[in-house]
Amino acid sequence: MTGAAEQAVLLRAEIDAVLADWAYRLDHGQLDELAGLFTEDALFITGGVELRGRVKIKNRYLERTVARTTRHTYSGLRVSVIGADPETVRIADEGAARPVRVRAWSTWVNYAANAAPPVDDVGVYLVADFDDVLTWCADDRWRISERRIIPVFRDIARAPITG
Repeated sequence: MTGAAEQAVLLRAEIDAVLADWAYRLDHGQLDELAGLFTEDALFITGGVELRGRVKIKNRYLERTVARTTRHTYSGLRVSVIGADPETVRIADEGAARPVRVRAWSTWVNYAANAAPPVDDVGVYLVADFDDVLTWCADDRWRISERRIIPVFRDIARAPITG
């Protein structure tokens, strides 16, 4: 592999890790850790709801009034650097430049039930395209700075119950 090819593979793996961590944290109710995957001023759009900032994103999940069991899976990850001449930052220990912002497209499937596990009735609540922008932050971590969830298929009977 060339240096550019290795960097592309590494970038994809780093973004994949953030997305997988988001799914795990949400599915296991680790909402503080989930909120930490977003930038402080992150934009989160799902359906007709637009949220700005970690606190509002976390509170969206706290609004649920009944136990909820979910598992999120995704595929088709596509990562691209934002901008024709990407701004870069220098990584001191590696000496390599990296993009500051990337776009990640993926397709997600959300299995959900408004009940505590184990759940006998498994069903798909949502299949959606996720349009994410991730930003390389000062603490040398990728965080989600924008997330747009675009529903493709939905079973409204499996929607979360909120107060």
